Amino acid sequence: MVETKRRQGQRGAKPKTVCPKCDKEYLKTAFGTEGKQFKRIGQYCPNPACDYIVKDFVELEEETESMNELEND
Repeated sequence: MVETKRRQGQRGAKPKTVCPKCDKEYLKTAFGTEGKQFKRIGQYCPNPACDYIVKDFVELEEETESMNELEND
């Protein structure tokens, strides 16, 4: 009996999300650059009539450290 090989990425694949505002397009991933590396910023709807955007939550360490120092003083 020959065991079939699994294709890469098929196990645990997430389905694409449809835009909740217009229900016409799949959301696309937005990337930004930091130095020479790409970083995920969020998702957006590519439909020109729709303006739906989802931003990823990113906590900035520099600002939180300075805020903590101000609160302690």
